[in-house]
Amino acid sequence: YTVWHQIVLKPGDQYTIQPDTPHWFQAGPEGAVVSEFSTHSTDENDVFTDERIQRITQVKGRRP
Repeated sequence: YTVWHQIVLKPGDQYTIQPDTPHWFQAGPEGAVVSEFSTHSTDENDVFTDERIQRITQVKGRRP
């Protein structure tokens, strides 16, 4: 996947991708992506290519 393959959606539009397709969302100057629908998705099992992203909230001073 590359930054050069862009699909612009208007309010109310939907776009379907195949399972396990790397993707990201980017908001425009007047809005944001607020929902993602999936047949099976859990936050703790999301895969990120940026290893700095920690999906599970951690409270400073406490161990997970």
